[in-house]
Amino acid sequence: MSVLQERVWAGRLPLEIRLASSECRIYDQSDPYLISVPRLCYLPLLLPRLHAFFSPVLIADPTTTPIYDGYFTYDSVPLKWHLPIGLLYDIYVLSSSQDPATPPLPFKLILHFQNGSGLNLISAEPAVLHDAFINSVKEADFLRTGTAKPIMSLSAADSRALWGSVQSHDLATYKRIYNSLLPQTFRNIPIRIYLPSGPDGEKASIKVVQAHIPPTVSSAAGGGGAGRISMTPQTLGAALRGLMPSLFPSSRTPVLARTVLHGAVVPLGSQLEELARSATYADGWLGIVVVMNS
Repeated sequence: MSVLQERVWAGRLPLEIRLASSECRIYDQSDPYLISVPRLCYLPLLLPRLHAFFSPVLIADPTTTPIYDGYFTYDSVPLKWHLPIGLLYDIYVLSSSQDPATPPLPFKLILHFQNGSGLNLISAEPAVLHDAFINSVKEADFLRTGTAKPIMSLSAADSRALWGSVQSHDLATYKRIYNSLLPQTFRNIPIRIYLPSGPDGEKASIKVVQAHIPPTVSSAAGGGGAGRISMTPQTLGAALRGLMPSLFPSSRTPVLARTVLHGAVVPLGSQLEELARSATYADGWLGIVVVMNS
């Protein structure tokens, strides 16, 4: 079992969750719900316990308030429930932190059950969340292999067990099933790059770059004009320099911006295939957050 993968799965994040003041019957707000969760976890998985915790102080009748109508905001921005909690934190908190060495903790969220802002929200019912996760796994599988055959070949039991292992944070079960999806040779790296908003940009908008990035690149070996072409591992820095040279003019040195994965700065010299085998989120994607240097 990869030590890196074990460390990724061991990552946790403290949360402080408060009920929206407009939905709370206590004038100065109720006590917050405090919990430490795996970074790979998804916010809708917390809704049943949060609904039970805040039911006594809900203005609305809790018996007629659907549990999975709940949604979360950070700094007034509605959070996308299909993204892992750790990735949401990196996007909204780490990317704007003045001191990356001591980022603000806990992750302070507001829970809403009433959609008073006219947002186009999809209820995060268990079946919907399961389907969103499996669809994301399928997308990653297609990029790795050029076909969705591996994930489509999973039995219904293994498909449920894969999602169940994420819910119960069971790395052993997850690894047994997920490893069967990994090809011996990758065709492309499943990677999404999340960019910071500009100074006047909408905080709610997440800029995402996704491209077909092969695991190796060609390079000339030898000299005198008669060198042969050899394949070398694709690095994170080389891929970023090719995709966004204005942000990454160097493939080795983070001149203008650095890259964060699972809350940690990733060296630009890291080989992408190694990261894709051991350091993805549970859906098989590398979620790289670009953080501007201060």
